[in-house]
Amino acid sequence: MALQSTNNIVGYWEPPNPGWLKLNTDGSSITKMEKASYGGLIRNAHGGWICGYAGKIRYDTSLASEIWGIFEGLELIRKMRLRNVVIETDSSEAFSLITVNGVDDSHPQSSLIRKCTKHLLELKCYMVHTRRNGNRCADVMAKLGGTQLEEFLVYKEPPPTLVWFLFDDVMA
Repeated sequence: MALQSTNNIVGYWEPPNPGWLKLNTDGSSITKMEKASYGGLIRNAHGGWICGYAGKIRYDTSLASEIWGIFEGLELIRKMRLRNVVIETDSSEAFSLITVNGVDDSHPQSSLIRKCTKHLLELKCYMVHTRRNGNRCADVMAKLGGTQLEEFLVYKEPPPTLVWFLFDDVMA
């Protein structure tokens, strides 16, 4: 089931199937402030928090922050030795580059995209594209990455700014 590409066309977050986890990722780029950040979170089939992460990168494109969010999520899955993880992103471009179209050497993110594709295959994860409404919690985490002092943080508990969104996702 690795590198399978599908679309989540509903407009809200859906829990993964029993026995699976879901990683939602997002990137954030504020051009005027020259800030780029990313974040994500992993939840179980009941919407329960496993962990989250947020980080920032030197200013780059919004696509770069989306790809970094996916990459760091895959790295976290690998380090935690998690299995049966579906990854959701609301970036159709990042989704296509990693799962469908591939990338040539001239792309500025080619190395990172190839690492993401390799991780997907090795970890036997699959990726889906979702709408923004289905990715609100990851959006909060990505924006949090731009406000924190550290370059990268793993959150063992949900940040207070996220609690309402987590509750709303489970109730949807």
